[in-house]
This record gives sequence, C-alpha cells and structure tokens, in this order.
Amino acid sequence: MFLAETAAKAAEHLGFLGMSNKFWIVMIVMVLFLTAILTSSYNEDKTKGL
Repeated sequence: MFLAETAAKAAEHLGFLGMSNKFWIVMIVMVLFLTAILTSSYNEDKTKGL
C-alpha cells in the first residue's frame, strides 16, 4: 500500500514546467487536430470538376 501511495505522489510531481499530465495530454491532442486541419488544405484536390 505504501508503494502505491508513493507512486501516486511521484506521478503528480512529474508535470513538465509545473503543468499536470492531463494538461499536456489535452495540449497534444489539440496540436494534432490543428496540424491535421492546417495540412489538409495543402494537398488540394487535383481534379478539374465532377
């Protein structure tokens, strides 16, 4: 039981730049969505019509 509590406390202190792990997961997902949106228009449809 003591090891589990110690591991939980250590995980809380692993936040990069004082931010929590949940924050970084949300930021990574947002960056992935933004990258997908911005790069989707780069490969334009090359067809000349329907």
